[in-house]
Amino acid sequence: ISPNLPRRRSRPRGQNAPAWMLVHVFAAGVGLCLLLLALAAFLLTHTPLPLHLVRPMACLAASAGAAVSGFLLAGKIGRQRVVCGLICGAFCLLAAAFLVHGVPSWTRSDAMLPLALLLGGTLGGAFSAIREGH
Repeated sequence: ISPNLPRRRSRPRGQNAPAWMLVHVFAAGVGLCLLLLALAAFLLTHTPLPLHLVRPMACLAASAGAAVSGFLLAGKIGRQRVVCGLICGAFCLLAAAFLVHGVPSWTRSDAMLPLALLLGGTLGGAFSAIREGH
């Protein structure tokens, strides 16, 4: 290579890369959600809990996962933490909608999950702001 050619600047890799950071944050939320869903399934099969609690338990697990993702993302971004949490909740909502049927559903019976994801992400961002004293 000729010394007169400009060198290509390498992109940041590792912990500082934005895409890698988003993958870590989303994976942490999904991991907690899966753990809570497994716990809910265990409770529903081994205890006499009524089966109409399946949807609220699933929404609680998804909301907790979105809250963890919002908390971690807001902590890594470091500014406008509540907005970061809301954006993370919206991303979780779009990811869940894509996995299920392609578009978020806001009908009467399906409004619980989108609201849980949005509020969970916002709650995570708010907790991050409270923790840092902003």
